[in-house]
Amino acid sequence: MKKIIALLLALTLCLCLFAGCGNSEPASTPSASDKTDAPADDGKVYTINIDFPNPETAVGYKVLVEWEKYIEEQSNGRIDVKVYSGGALGALPDCVTNCLSGITDGFWSGVTIYPGVFPGTEVMGLPMMGAKNFDVVNKVLNDLLENYPVISAEWDDLYVVTLHSSTGSPILFKDDIGTIENMAGYNLRLSNAYTSNWLANKGSNPVSCGINDGYESISKAVIDGGLFFFDQVQSSALHEVIDSSYVGETIYPLNMLCLNRDVYEGLPADLQAVIDESGDFFLEKSIQFFEEQKAYLIGVLEEADVNIIYETEESREFLAKDAEQAWALWVEKMSEYGYDGQDILDTALELIEKYNAEVE
Repeated sequence: MKKIIALLLALTLCLCLFAGCGNSEPASTPSASDKTDAPADDGKVYTINIDFPNPETAVGYKVLVEWEKYIEEQSNGRIDVKVYSGGALGALPDCVTNCLSGITDGFWSGVTIYPGVFPGTEVMGLPMMGAKNFDVVNKVLNDLLENYPVISAEWDDLYVVTLHSSTGSPILFKDDIGTIENMAGYNLRLSNAYTSNWLANKGSNPVSCGINDGYESISKAVIDGGLFFFDQVQSSALHEVIDSSYVGETIYPLNMLCLNRDVYEGLPADLQAVIDESGDFFLEKSIQFFEEQKAYLIGVLEEADVNIIYETEESREFLAKDAEQAWALWVEKMSEYGYDGQDILDTALELIEKYNAEVE
């Protein structure tokens, strides 16, 4: 715990500067049948405050509201979930630290926002991993969380309700580039260090840009577009400043919904079971709402006369070429944490193949 908190505090300053420019339960968690030390109904109402650092217009907030209702219904009102949006409980870089220290009871946030804290889990944020959709990514993330000991250990100090993703990131361009093969020479926003290498290999110039700075940066030609998830396209109205967008299975966001472990373990056994079972509900709702958002935004792009470049076998092969160099950089980086990065990567790719086979 102290090691993680110290690392997070050390990262906070650089994260704040960078931000201006962006269920499985862990293996150590006892099963519901083992939780017999708490009364089935102690007559108390347990309040759980959840920190959601993004605005209420984000789809993640909509999913959390549905999860809040589910928890309260399944607990017969004995768990009172309160979701606080827009940084009301703390700044984005502090979500994990605040939860670990007990300032908040839980939080939702992105995994890669905290570099070096969940390094093994970040494998699923590499470009062009081959997942058919983000439901596959969800399954792989939670499989790794439950069954890969090194990754499970990254989450020991938190209770993970679920890890999840959303629709693959489109690649936006201020010009109509015709086809994705014409992306070379453009200054494109990167989403992490490994997408920097990937974009450079495609002939583009990777540039850092804050999540909320996209509109101004594109309109003023500071950048020519780049990787922006659909939530960012919607919240920043990026359709107004672009002329083309590639839509395909490029890279995926990695998100987490976690509770303070002491808060979770302080619940009666039957209420712990409600939390345990709620991860599947959250994933189900997230798939529904993020797919609805994608369909809605495709319509918005069409109405704005944006050239939508849909993924084809040829475009997928073009973007996948050289992506393995970014994977190799990640494997090399993992050695700094004492991880066998190649084994984690190979396991993730095997799981992607396994869960891809389940997708019609």
